Amino acid sequence: MLFNGTTKYRDYAIVISLFFLLNVYLLYNTAQHTQVGNSKHISSDSGEKTSNPLPSCEITDDLAKSAISRAITPSCKAKLQLEACQLKNGTFTINFPENQCPNHDSRLIDQRIGCFLDKKEARVLTEFEYKLPKSNGKATCRKHCYKAGFLYFGLEFGHECFCGNDVSNATAVDDVECRAYKCPGNENSEEFCGGFNAVEIFRTGFRSKVNHRKPTYLPPSSDSIKNPVKILFLLQLNGRNERQVKRFLKSIYLPHHYYYIHVDARQNYMFSEMQKVADFLDNIHITERRFSTIWGGASLLQMFLQVIRDSMKIEKFKDWDYIINFSESDFPILPISDFERLITVNNGKSFLASHGYNTGKFIQKQGFEYVFSECDNRMFRIGKREFPQNLRIDGGSDWVGIHRNLAEFSISDEELPRKLRKTYESILLPLESFYHTLAFNSEFCDDLLMSNLRLTNWYRKQGCRCASLKPIVDWCGCSPLVFREETMKKFELQKAISKPTYFARKFDSMVDIDSIEAAEMQSISPEKLQLNHPTYHFAFANIFKTGIDEQKLHFESLANFALKSTETRAKFRKVLRIDALRAHHNALIEIVMKIETTDGATFEFLIHRLSHVNLTENEEKLVEHGYLLRAVSFGTKFEWKEELCREYMGFVTDNDTLHTRLQWHPTEHVKKVGDKTSPEMIFKYRKGDELIEQTVVKPYDSVFGGQFDSWNVGKKLSNLTTCSNFFVDIISPSSPDDAPPLATLHFPVYTDQNAHCHVDYLRQFFKIADFCTSGDACKEKIWSTSYPDPKSDIFVGYDEDTQTLI
Repeated sequence: MLFNGTTKYRDYAIVISLFFLLNVYLLYNTAQHTQVGNSKHISSDSGEKTSNPLPSCEITDDLAKSAISRAITPSCKAKLQLEACQLKNGTFTINFPENQCPNHDSRLIDQRIGCFLDKKEARVLTEFEYKLPKSNGKATCRKHCYKAGFLYFGLEFGHECFCGNDVSNATAVDDVECRAYKCPGNENSEEFCGGFNAVEIFRTGFRSKVNHRKPTYLPPSSDSIKNPVKILFLLQLNGRNERQVKRFLKSIYLPHHYYYIHVDARQNYMFSEMQKVADFLDNIHITERRFSTIWGGASLLQMFLQVIRDSMKIEKFKDWDYIINFSESDFPILPISDFERLITVNNGKSFLASHGYNTGKFIQKQGFEYVFSECDNRMFRIGKREFPQNLRIDGGSDWVGIHRNLAEFSISDEELPRKLRKTYESILLPLESFYHTLAFNSEFCDDLLMSNLRLTNWYRKQGCRCASLKPIVDWCGCSPLVFREETMKKFELQKAISKPTYFARKFDSMVDIDSIEAAEMQSISPEKLQLNHPTYHFAFANIFKTGIDEQKLHFESLANFALKSTETRAKFRKVLRIDALRAHHNALIEIVMKIETTDGATFEFLIHRLSHVNLTENEEKLVEHGYLLRAVSFGTKFEWKEELCREYMGFVTDNDTLHTRLQWHPTEHVKKVGDKTSPEMIFKYRKGDELIEQTVVKPYDSVFGGQFDSWNVGKKLSNLTTCSNFFVDIISPSSPDDAPPLATLHFPVYTDQNAHCHVDYLRQFFKIADFCTSGDACKEKIWSTSYPDPKSDIFVGYDEDTQTLI
């Protein structure tokens, strides 16, 4: 009986285990095919036919365990579990075909050059070095140097692997000097990995160092372009600033090109606005197959490949010659006709930006040695990969200009693109290197011009703020900054011509509309612009629209407050839309709110935010260690690179993190510590006179002179039902205990539980500046969203006389 009982329980255990594994597989399979939002919104769809084995391993890798523990949905956890097992079981590595680029010669692989004297202060191979204490050997070292495009690899001191392109100054030594250390990756063989100050050098398999060719500027010509190429402009859109997108579209529109719009699956407002634009013009198509294109995500490449597939199936679009992608923050800095001419003259070449520095360092920086997995709108890092043999890696930018031939090859079923697509499903920032790598490993390697014809406003010290990426990726990366007055000189006419660069990024009308105007004046004929129109300097960005966004109680409270200021008897029904307005780049942001009443009438309000920051009146006391405190501001949805809050309205709820920002300016007496641009300060958070928390904010390094603290309101203030007043005191660490603060910030916290307090809060923090009550009346109000805005309006289509969109 004991034996039978044990057998029975063992059978139960087996059944339960199999049931568990089946559920994991089904969850993963669901994750792979579940669509986001509706049947046409997808988070990932590579178009590949793959079969995934059941997971069958114990996860031991710390990266994988951390990723699985942080995943939110069961389907994401199952996906990570499966891929971690594939990685552990060695099924993640794919064998690639031999490189078909003419610069590759298999006869040169492992061709021995000799044994040479080598010292730390005078290396023979100087370009890159790998430390491989467990795996060094001829095959491993060659693989690493080959993937970075180097001509030679060298073995030394057992674990050292060197890469380079020149051995002309090397001093030969006796071969026995290179047989001092066996290779750690193959200790049972007779393979040696160099000696002490002696490097054994071999060829990787490349004939010569590649000298990248770049396009040259073509001056404007009165002659018409013969047989101009047809360009598929791919607009990859995010955000809610549809007016800037339409302004960009007007600047690049020509009736014989095609405009394909993809809007991120999470951005339904932008999607609805772009649908209206597409209705006016036959050569504009907005796809309903939408991806969540997170920073660094595999979905960005999958979206790009899917656009190629889909556009070739659209009858009126399928004869394009180039696909060139743009974002909502791009703008031309040279005329679109000049761009068209250069592309036509170089027809057949693809335009790819190089990383501009050592390829070995680029590969390391991009995290190619790790496996990433995208789910839950995040890129999880799940472990290290064994990188494929015979694959030459390169990259630079994910803003590309791809010729039709390379585009068709990239979606084909040929072995190289098929395997590369599969590999790139687990690579970070895949579009930054997919087409570079595809071309350099194929016959297309000679059909490249290494420039994407764009200028990017890099300032890496400010743009490489990892805090903003933590919620979406297990990596640290960089993003460019928005052009402002002090950086507009980067795209001056002569500089744009010398590169040449025809487009620049990033532009943001809510940050600095003047930079867009400067680019516009440089790329568009002045007669096509209405420079004297009252709204030419205006910038709008949508915050809320009914039917798309969830109604919020504090929005409704503000609407009721605004409506009561009109002394009308009408009753509030719902908020229709809310927009942020900046009348010029130095203006304070105002709020434009449109509402509907129960009797069907509409009201539109211009609302001003009132400041509640008190700075000490004695300016000398605002100086701390030589830095002058100029301003204090607060908000939510903080953007770390630009150091501004994207919420715009100034509401703080119990679901938010409050960001308080200090603006410092160095005086002539400043004593800088390193590269810091602010002093150490103390932030005291209080409710009335009650101290809640005190934090020490360390000196910060900011190109804008900012310093800030983040305070999680929800964690500090739970179940708030009272009409409390909250404050932040800014205090110098050197001040006496009884000294007044340098500044005090007053802010309210809006919750569903303290709705009875909202009117009192609104009375203190907002002012109703103006309103209108009908469509016709609002069209006369310059601040109204109904007022004409010719720089962005597209209501009719293409006008042949003015050759513009109107």
